[in-house]
Amino acid sequence: MALVTSCDSDIGGDPQDNRPPDTELSVRDASLVDNLDEADRLASTVFASWSGTDADGFIQNYQLRYFAEGASPVPEEGWSATTRTDSLILLPLPAGSATANVVFEVRSVDNEGAVDATPARTVFPIRNSPPTLRLDPAEIPPDTTFGVVSFAWFADDPEGLANLARIEISLNDSLNFVELPSDFSYVTLVGDVDRNDPGQLETDVQVFSGRGFQTTNLVVPGLRLGADNTFYARAVDQTDTTSVRLEYTWHVKKSSSDILFVNDHRASAATAQLLQSYHLGLLREYLAEDTPIDLWDISSPYFETRSGLLPPSAEPALSTMLSGYRYIYWITSNSTNSVLDNNFPFAASVLGGFLANGGRMLVHSPVLLPNNPEDNLGNPAVIILPLSDFITFPDSLTNTMRITTNSPVTPSPGAPAFPELRSTSTILNTLPYVVNSGTEVALLETEYQYRARNGNRGTWFGSNTVASVSTDRQVGLFAIPLINTFNGNPYFEGTDGDQEAARTVVKMILNELGFPER
Repeated sequence: MALVTSCDSDIGGDPQDNRPPDTELSVRDASLVDNLDEADRLASTVFASWSGTDADGFIQNYQLRYFAEGASPVPEEGWSATTRTDSLILLPLPAGSATANVVFEVRSVDNEGAVDATPARTVFPIRNSPPTLRLDPAEIPPDTTFGVVSFAWFADDPEGLANLARIEISLNDSLNFVELPSDFSYVTLVGDVDRNDPGQLETDVQVFSGRGFQTTNLVVPGLRLGADNTFYARAVDQTDTTSVRLEYTWHVKKSSSDILFVNDHRASAATAQLLQSYHLGLLREYLAEDTPIDLWDISSPYFETRSGLLPPSAEPALSTMLSGYRYIYWITSNSTNSVLDNNFPFAASVLGGFLANGGRMLVHSPVLLPNNPEDNLGNPAVIILPLSDFITFPDSLTNTMRITTNSPVTPSPGAPAFPELRSTSTILNTLPYVVNSGTEVALLETEYQYRARNGNRGTWFGSNTVASVSTDRQVGLFAIPLINTFNGNPYFEGTDGDQEAARTVVKMILNELGFPER
């Protein structure tokens, strides 16, 4: 038998010390200052890349720092760690300086924590480029407003957004500015308007930030009431370099009342003015003598798009403006047939604040069916007006309905004792509607004639409601026209021939809604 034996054998020698890593910058020059003319200086945001090697291990991370040439930082001061091997870096410029030479250093750290004792280094000659500021073209304010207006802008800086220090704005003063944080991009200015002071010509505005209408406690002086105003704004970077100053001029109407009359009838300029004269005169007859009324004419343009006299966004400027009123008398040519192009649905979407403050509103509007139901989905006008549904036509009928001459207009069951009316001519382009007794109160009804598909005509026996109020008496709807827009003649008179009977009915509805009377 053979025996196998073994013995330990030692590997001798002394362990080697860890060797520090080496670092290289992609920029080989120790300084670029002498290589570039003054006009060729770099933007203060530079792209740099680097690499590291370690003969006896691997690179764990890198440490970066930068400082003004000539400065003598403490050896271990100002370093920041990263695992990246490149980065877009914003180099600092001294405040008020247009140029600077900035030292950039990077050093490697290996897996045992050893640091390159000779960091890779270069000097970047940099220059500052001015920031830019421009108005958001989708949020340009109307050319006329009351004392509430929103502005939105885009601010940028060639050196990166981190180089922006602030936004500065002013009103009618191109020299003195109010400072806003650099991240502000949407503000609403709300004037401190005293409606009881007709002599007030100028006021301060409160600044609210963002579409959420956040309070800032910032105040800008100098809003002129009943006059043209110029909004100035500029961006300022960390070196106090400013952008080109932007300007926007618009007219501010002085609000003098808590009663707003809105002319939103968009058939033609002549028709809009005829109806404005009629309804505004009716409202003045009802109110106490010399009661001021604010007039807001958004009847133009007359084609099928929402009026440019409205702000581009309903929140927060329009919401804030409407919430400042107690009573609104609104005449419109379209409200229930489309949410896309009509003014009233746009405004109705932000009437919550007005109603929450106890506001009261009478709307004169025809009730029309949408040509495309999808265009009317979620229409805020339909939601806010005192109607619960549209009428439905049987398949045998067309949607042609009319009020014929001498048709009676009578109080609905349970309604106040309105004067009974009769039509003086045929009326087209408005329909009756359905009310729900739990949320609406029917006030007036009339007789409609229909046309069948076979050409036959007859009396409509569906819902005949043409005027109503909400059960809380905050919103009223009057859905039949009062005058012929071609000749100005009344469409209705009392059954006793009283030419003022229809106006009396409207005044009684205003009373139902709590409008202040003489």
